[in-house]
Amino acid sequence: MFKEYRIQGFSYGRHLEREWERNLMHLLLMALPYHEVALHQAAKQIDDPLIVGFTLLVLFDIGSGIVKGLRSNHTATRTNSTKGTYGLAKNFILMIGVLAFYPYLISIGFDYVAQVMVLTFCYQYLVSIVENLNQMDIQVPWLSPIIDSLAKALNVAKAQDDYNPADFHKITGDYKGNKEEK
Repeated sequence: MFKEYRIQGFSYGRHLEREWERNLMHLLLMALPYHEVALHQAAKQIDDPLIVGFTLLVLFDIGSGIVKGLRSNHTATRTNSTKGTYGLAKNFILMIGVLAFYPYLISIGFDYVAQVMVLTFCYQYLVSIVENLNQMDIQVPWLSPIIDSLAKALNVAKAQDDYNPADFHKITGDYKGNKEEK
């Protein structure tokens, strides 16, 4: 009834009595080429709820940014093709980076790091969406507790009401606004 199996120098037999244990051992002892594992992880992204949620947040952020430019009373220039092009390029590069690194990190065994990376970007996009809605005078107070709990769980900075992105250099992040003198 029980056979002894030999795979790559390892043997197991009578001590594994259940079918699932034998199947698990086959999977553990089998060595897949890395490119097959990486391609499998990349193909699985289409069904990954974290990636689907991230993609929806990016699309909603782009849409809310476009609507903000058309509708906002706070934006001096309203629509600006330079800002829109820069924002689309930034979102595109970030999406390509996440969609490339997420399956890579999972395939080398860093699942937790990959998930925290995607969740952190989801948080940043959620904050951006709330900022866009606030600039369009659409209040979403029910979203504040969600953002606060995510900020605490991910250990990232919260959205600040007094933050003005125009005070910072777009690439280096250096402060270039009015410095307060002491």
